[in-house]
Amino acid sequence: MDELFAHRATPWRQLGRAPMQQVAEELAMHRRTLDRRLQLHGIGFQALVDEVRYEVARQLLRDTEMPIIAIVQSLHFADASILTRAFRRWSGKTPSRWRAESRSLL
Repeated sequence: MDELFAHRATPWRQLGRAPMQQVAEELAMHRRTLDRRLQLHGIGFQALVDEVRYEVARQLLRDTEMPIIAIVQSLHFADASILTRAFRRWSGKTPSRWRAESRSLL
């Protein structure tokens, strides 16, 4: 999958609010071509968005003192409860608990 995106400087943190068409244009390809390439890698666009959001959320929780509400805004979630539900689905923990546990391991 990395080779698909490695040559572009797309601001992946912005991916959470970018429609597939915009991402395809930034990659200089048609939306359907992007969709086909993602399918070849066994991933859909929304799954990719979720993967990027999860990775960025973990980095922000682990490496910064950024308040949860700022992380919500940074990842373009509508409100904190949506981030909390998504993060619990991804990790099995709330963002606050994940942050506390990740810091206790350092």
